[in-house]
Amino acid sequence: MTGMNRMMRMVRAVLGVFCVVAVAVSALPAMAGGAAAQKATAHAARGPEVIHTGTAPTGYTVTFRYVNPDARKVQIKGEWYFERPSEQPQLAPTPDHPVVESQGILPRDWKPGDVPLQRPNSTNPNFPVLDMTKGKDGVWTFTTPLPSGVWSYAFLVDCAEGTRCKPVSDPNNKPWTEQQGITDSSMAPNSQVYVPSDSKFGTVDYSWQGPAKDHGLAQGKLVHITYDSPGHLTPKDKNYLVVYTPPGYDAARSRPYPTFYLSHGGGENEMSWTTQGVMQNILDNLIGTGQIEPLVVVMPNGSGFPNSVFSEAYDRDMIDRMIPLIEKSYNVSKSARDRAFSGLSMGGMLTNSFLINHPDVFQYYGMMSAGLPPANSTLTPAQAAALKGKAIWVGAGWQDSIFAVGFSPGGVTSHTGPAREVSSLVAAGIPVATDFVHGGHEWYTWRILLRDFLTRTAFMPQPYAAWQ
Repeated sequence: MTGMNRMMRMVRAVLGVFCVVAVAVSALPAMAGGAAAQKATAHAARGPEVIHTGTAPTGYTVTFRYVNPDARKVQIKGEWYFERPSEQPQLAPTPDHPVVESQGILPRDWKPGDVPLQRPNSTNPNFPVLDMTKGKDGVWTFTTPLPSGVWSYAFLVDCAEGTRCKPVSDPNNKPWTEQQGITDSSMAPNSQVYVPSDSKFGTVDYSWQGPAKDHGLAQGKLVHITYDSPGHLTPKDKNYLVVYTPPGYDAARSRPYPTFYLSHGGGENEMSWTTQGVMQNILDNLIGTGQIEPLVVVMPNGSGFPNSVFSEAYDRDMIDRMIPLIEKSYNVSKSARDRAFSGLSMGGMLTNSFLINHPDVFQYYGMMSAGLPPANSTLTPAQAAALKGKAIWVGAGWQDSIFAVGFSPGGVTSHTGPAREVSSLVAAGIPVATDFVHGGHEWYTWRILLRDFLTRTAFMPQPYAAWQ
């Protein structure tokens, strides 16, 4: 992919108590300018350059550039530590051996079957940090082969050894909200690049993660919303969400659209699924190829709420404010049978909180990389009865550190792990679909799980409901 995105025109509208900024869903990478770029060569004023080399190991290389003549040191932090499942001493965590550690394979040594995995496998990304090379024109560069798919990266500028520096996104390939100057949001300080597949080298075809316009398909729109949320701490008494409307969205369509609520993980925000997750590309491709019906996607900011038992503060905000706001402002169904909820890690816990405490709000539940809280690991007869007829799906990476053993920050176990959740649901007599793939607590895994949940469970016929 060598073409650059066009800058999208910003559209502003005010709907009731919230401010909306709408942009067409942008492909990756995107073009943007900067004062520093004027001092360097013309080719530097672009995002990452993807080149089809036709040579091993993947058939493609990517050159990243950062323009800063005054910097003493620039590094790139990239989402490309790999593991080789076929050569692991264990394929999944167990209570006795809770960590599956990557072999730390870099892209130059990539082979078919290798998948991204943090090193060590944990709930926080630990991508490799590599030095970039400064040219005489003040442009720092780094070139690496990469297999097919979407890859997140960020730059570290003049970061001293042993210190925690804040990464910055690529000035020439910014997140879509930064491109449009949206400041009233939770920014995601990273950028993404899409690499096509060369089947000659055994790379998987992940074109369904790439820009839809590359396939001649229409693109949906993204809208960033600020809404009133009394009691929310950060930001105070307001909160954010992102809404995706499908290509050809019709506010007057006779049949309202279904709604999919999609949550990020811990330490992230409402921007994560449209940056690292590239859900807009995934939805555009799935809708454009007829694999799923057009739907509206709502991505809340799940952070900044006061402490509450089993995320009840978040649940009440969604029930009392967010869902009514969406159903007033968009042509979406008001029936719970036309709503789905899914999330990753912390977002999976939020999904579970509705599954246990408010099962009537959604019809379809998808938990990614999360399990039930220990207190709910055995469902009561009443809880099991409330889930009768619901479509429930649980997915994770085989090598995810919480696959079997759950997550215990500070020694306090917050959930039991996806495998144990499946066991709990089955023991309660509740049908559950499962989806486990090679991968860790990582966006590579969650992009695949998003596609799988939408194409296999969400808004699909329920084969078990008629038999219960």
